[in-house]
Amino acid sequence: MLRIMLDTIDEGSSFLDLDIVPEELILEFDGVYFTGNVSVNLRFYRQTTKIYVKAVMTVDAEMECSRCLVRVPIKIKAGTEVQYLPLPKFVDDQIDDIGIGYYTDEYIDITDELRESILLEIPMIILCAEDCKGLCLQCGQNLNIKKCDCHEFKDLGESKLAVLTKLLDIKEKLEV
Repeated sequence: MLRIMLDTIDEGSSFLDLDIVPEELILEFDGVYFTGNVSVNLRFYRQTTKIYVKAVMTVDAEMECSRCLVRVPIKIKAGTEVQYLPLPKFVDDQIDDIGIGYYTDEYIDITDELRESILLEIPMIILCAEDCKGLCLQCGQNLNIKKCDCHEFKDLGESKLAVLTKLLDIKEKLEV
């Protein structure tokens, strides 16, 4: 958890640079392997009880290529802006609004906002190269490294998906 003590945030503008291990932000995402610390640049603006936080983050990671499954290094850059207000005395007074957080008398916890911003910037698909050839459908050989001895399938009837294709054809004929 990343908690900033209120007494360390001066009235007006202040800055804070941090290097955080990914586990501290609870960064977990299937297929993403964080290889370095999260570099966080925080800018605070405090006006009496309101605290505005602007964060810019970068972290190195690796993802598997969507075609050949080779790990590809990536740099994730994210940013967020949040306004923090004192925690209301009554729960009904809280507004569930994007960009607004609440703090107690001692600290603000910016963990969730930083984690969400980073996770939103993770690409859905990544390729090791634009012309990645992927894996052989029959033997699984990475075709970027070595061409396999399997013959190329011109007809799906020869592949392992042939049964599914034939079933779909039969289903279409039965529905007509």
